Amino acid sequence: MKPFLKAAMVIGGYIAAFLIAWAAVSIQAAGTSSADAQASSGMSAFGDAVLFVVVFGVAALVPTGAAFFFLMSKKQLAPPASP
Repeated sequence: MKPFLKAAMVIGGYIAAFLIAWAAVSIQAAGTSSADAQASSGMSAFGDAVLFVVVFGVAALVPTGAAFFFLMSKKQLAPPASP
């Protein structure tokens, strides 16, 4: 596989993780547009930020694992040197 394709897969994975996290926050924000959320908007915004970071972190495990796999597949194990 070409290095450009590998990099595109990893970058695309991070973009997908961002979009998944954004969608999760949008769904959660649409479900909590009550008066309570409006009264404590700062705490609601912090909760949205925490939700985004958690969902992005979980979704970003896949492209991070792919990046490590691609980087480690280039490493060639050399035999130990004889004294």
